[in-house]
Amino acid sequence: MNHRGRILIADDEETFLHATAELLRREGYSVGTAIDADAALAAVREGSYDLVISDLEMPGNENLRLVRTLAEEAGGLPVIIITGFPSTESAIASIELPVAAYLRKPVQWEELLVRVEAAIGRFRAYRSMRRTEEQLEAWRQEFHQATSPNQTVKAAGGAQVDAFLALTLRNVMGSLSNLDSLSQALSGKAVPETPCQLLNCPRGVQLQQAVRETIAVLEATKGSFKSKALGDLRERLELLLQHA
Repeated sequence: MNHRGRILIADDEETFLHATAELLRREGYSVGTAIDADAALAAVREGSYDLVISDLEMPGNENLRLVRTLAEEAGGLPVIIITGFPSTESAIASIELPVAAYLRKPVQWEELLVRVEAAIGRFRAYRSMRRTEEQLEAWRQEFHQATSPNQTVKAAGGAQVDAFLALTLRNVMGSLSNLDSLSQALSGKAVPETPCQLLNCPRGVQLQQAVRETIAVLEATKGSFKSKALGDLRERLELLLQHA
């Protein structure tokens, strides 16, 4: 499995296209190529990429069509524009789109590498945060449903309660695992000793709220379950917020 990232290069200048692709492969990236905007869009729709490197002046890319379409369809997939024909118009238009960098040919190789690594790191961090938010929200809804008055969980036998607790703990561990992945994506190195500080990032406010609501549910329903495991889980989540 490739860990550095998967890149798509779209450029009708085949010498640049293949030379850049080969250089990035030597750096450990998985690289696909496309000679026009239509081929690039088809590749992104069929596969999973961390970054697109795109020329401006190529067939099918009128008015930044490739970048505009990716912005609508590809969930924030970043694009590095490399062009031999820079213009104020295209530079201004790119500000409103998910353009990670706007570089002029001939591009400095060291600068391109720095931009590539930074763009992929940010995109992976964004995806990790989204997965964590979605997982926490699904867990919160599941917990509310299971503890509602209309449910029979609190009257269920021990086996059913144990299964519910196991599911809850698995969701917590999955969320913390996603936060660990986010830490690595943000830092580009080993996870720091206090990864829970990631909850202080801008989008982390939503994660904090989800955890607070979960703690409130655990507190409100402690009389129904009378479970030491749930009490321990609440205390751990409270510690998570205290040290965030």
